Amino acid sequence: MSKQKRKRLRCISAWRLQSWKVCLPLIPIIILLCAEVAVAQNPPFKTTLESLQITVNTIWVIFTGCLVFFMNAGFGMLEVGLCRQKNAANILTKNLIVFALSTAAYWAVGFAFMFGDGNPVLGFNGFFLSGSDNSPAIGEAYNGVFYSLKDIGIPLNAKFFFQLVFAGTAATIVSGAVAERIKFSAFCLFSLLLVGIIYPITGHWIWGGGWLG
Repeated sequence: MSKQKRKRLRCISAWRLQSWKVCLPLIPIIILLCAEVAVAQNPPFKTTLESLQITVNTIWVIFTGCLVFFMNAGFGMLEVGLCRQKNAANILTKNLIVFALSTAAYWAVGFAFMFGDGNPVLGFNGFFLSGSDNSPAIGEAYNGVFYSLKDIGIPLNAKFFFQLVFAGTAATIVSGAVAERIKFSAFCLFSLLLVGIIYPITGHWIWGGGWLG
C-alpha cells in the first residue's frame, strides 16, 4: 500500500473517531421534534405549546441534574489525590455506596420531609415518593402533596432527581473531609442521617414553605 493511500485511510479513521461528537447536539433536537410530533395530535395550539415547553424544561432540568451528579466523580478524584495510594479504591467505593444509600434515604423519607405538605418545621406527606400529584398540571390547578413545588412545571420524577443529586452531593462533600479518619460503617450511618433527616428538614424551612421561606 502506498504512502498516499495510508495517509488517506488515516485521515478517514480520524474523521470517524471525531464524527460522533457532531451528533451530540442533534440528540436534544431529535427528542424535541419527537415530542412536538406527539403533542401535535392535540388540536388546541395552547395545549401543544405548553406540552412542548414542559418537554424542554424537563430535558434541561435532567441535563443540569446530571452535571451536578458528576460532581461526585470530581469529589472522588479529589479525595483520591489527597489520600494514600493504597486507599484509593476504598475511597472510590465508599463514595459510590454512600450515594446509593443517600438515594434510598432521600427517596424513602428525605424528599417528603423537605417538600411534602406539613407545618413550617417539617413535611409529613409524600413518603416513598407517594401521594397524589398531577404535575405538570396543564390547564388545571395543582392537586398534590408537594404544594411547595407546584410552580415547577415538570414531572415529579424530574423534580425528585434534581433535588436528589444535591442531597447526595452534600454527603459526598463531607466524605472528603473525613477521608481516612472515620470508619466506613459510621460514615454510612451519618450519610443516612444527613440525607434522610438533617438536610431535608433544614431545606424545608426555606424551600418547602417553612418558617424561613
